[in-house]
Amino acid sequence: MKTANDTSSALERLGFIGLGNMGGAIALRLLRAGYPLTVLDLDDEKMHALKKNGAGVAATPKEIAERSTIVLASLQPGDVEKVTCGENGIAEANNEKLVFVDLSSTAPELAIKVSDSLRARGIEMLDAPLSGADIGATNGNLTIFVGGSYEAYQRCLPVLQHVGRMVTYLGKNGNGQIGKRINQVMQALSELAIYEGLLLAKKSGLDLKMFARAASGGCAQSWRLDELVDNVFNKGDTTYKLGMRPGRTGHALKMAEKLGLNLAGAKAADQTFARQGWQVEIDFTRDDIPDPV
Repeated sequence: MKTANDTSSALERLGFIGLGNMGGAIALRLLRAGYPLTVLDLDDEKMHALKKNGAGVAATPKEIAERSTIVLASLQPGDVEKVTCGENGIAEANNEKLVFVDLSSTAPELAIKVSDSLRARGIEMLDAPLSGADIGATNGNLTIFVGGSYEAYQRCLPVLQHVGRMVTYLGKNGNGQIGKRINQVMQALSELAIYEGLLLAKKSGLDLKMFARAASGGCAQSWRLDELVDNVFNKGDTTYKLGMRPGRTGHALKMAEKLGLNLAGAKAADQTFARQGWQVEIDFTRDDIPDPV
């Protein structure tokens, strides 16, 4: 149940920068929740769509920061520092009551660097990366990992609860990004389990579709396995691609190396999917899944 504080959160004026697939869906949810909203994106058409629904538009991050009390952003990692600390960036705004919430997935070191720069200008920042894909952004079913000051987290929580079903405070700036990276490697291990389990099922002569459905009802159930079963049984898909990307294991392995940890499972997932070129497609029409390379 959403428990936004109507007396305080109603006073917040929101800004949103970055209206891609996830950002646009989140901005629309916040607009429909009744928040005054100003948006900014390089694509004028994306801003126009929200403007038709009542949002204002801004020309620069500085302008959006001066018109808002909380600014959220969903950006590519390389754009975060430019938007915050570059020319006409958020840091140039004369608004010491501002909180910047970065929903992007970046390096923890970048979150610390940017938050320190903003705090020197009197602006608090939360690093708050998301998990849950585009559909989660549309239906408000995202998981949000939050790092930053607890006071800023408490202030922004009513807003974030319109975005995610699970909003968790993890401590200081950078910790939100660390939490997201750990979540990603856990997802990679889940995908490795699906891959190897279906390989065994294939070699044993089982119907892959029916086996996947059976496994999703047991202790092997996972978000990715549920997605696979839903796509095949409810949406009628005949193939399914495991959504592996090098960063999901690579970032965690670098973190582990710095901490002196040997993550054998993460290494196995990284090596297995690297040999597959990070592309594993299951064909349910032929009960086929690629053999290990």
